[in-house]
Amino acid sequence: MTERFVSWQSLRGGTEIPLVREGVPTFLGVPLARTPADLRGADVAVIGIPSGAQESPGRPPGQWALYGRAVADTRRFSLRYGGYLPELDLDAFEHLRVIDYGDAEIVPGDVPRSLDNVARKLGDALDAGCHLITLGGCVPYASYSVVGALARSTTGPVGVISLDAHGDCLQTLYGDPAGRELGAGTWQARMWEHFPNIDPTRHAEIGMRGPRNVREMVHTYRARGAQFIPMATVRSRGMLAVCAEAYPRVFAGSARTWFSLDMDVLDIGALPGWGDEAIGPTTWEVMEAIHEAGKAGIDALSFQFIAPDSAPAAAVACYGAVYLMAGWVLGRPAT
Repeated sequence: MTERFVSWQSLRGGTEIPLVREGVPTFLGVPLARTPADLRGADVAVIGIPSGAQESPGRPPGQWALYGRAVADTRRFSLRYGGYLPELDLDAFEHLRVIDYGDAEIVPGDVPRSLDNVARKLGDALDAGCHLITLGGCVPYASYSVVGALARSTTGPVGVISLDAHGDCLQTLYGDPAGRELGAGTWQARMWEHFPNIDPTRHAEIGMRGPRNVREMVHTYRARGAQFIPMATVRSRGMLAVCAEAYPRVFAGSARTWFSLDMDVLDIGALPGWGDEAIGPTTWEVMEAIHEAGKAGIDALSFQFIAPDSAPAAAVACYGAVYLMAGWVLGRPAT
């Protein structure tokens, strides 16, 4: 028997929640697109990237193995929310047509095929003229492949806003610069290397802190002309001030822009059971950064490392998506 899901919106409106597949409702209960043709006329496409990841130095083996489940967890959790924000008196769903386009296929053990699957799935939405929200999932599938899809579909420079506790711009994690692997800690280096229109001078790296980082990361950002804004600067100046200074350089002259949110940027206390690093931004500050990016016209937002079985992590993703959409509405030119 097919499980029936309900939300406040479906109960109030007498509507049915579409299913991505058995047991998994659409994100926020929005309509489902099964084919590229179903994306026509949509303003926003939500796409899941249900990927785990390889082991990472200094972490328990298998820590990331189940992170592919988090996309379905987040969709189920999202049904408690709608598109209305009381402090703005704005319901994003009254202004935007939002579609859930299901999941990109991640093939266990086949990295190239999985990366290609993500890029093709996102390409469908970009070809239809949609803004993107991706729910992930681990790197490089939920990061490198997303921004690569944007770069391949764009004529002109691509700007990047990255909120992360760690710098992912190393040439290698393992001491062999010739290895040039693609993964945790290195995907930004491969991004610049493989996609020439992703412009490091239009890159803002915000929120780095703590002793899991190494000097080479900071020096690389500065040498490439990126904006390096550590968490200490955010704390002393405030997130809104940081956004006001950093975002114009990301957006000026960029044909497309992308917001990369690694969940580990959040303070350890913000995500019980998953929080990774101390002295980080609050959920409020992260929402400020997302909302301001939406108002500035960001083209895509990607969540990375949403933890499975984590209500706090799912809530951050849901809030982030709605505050982004509200920013898109408020940032539209007046008509």
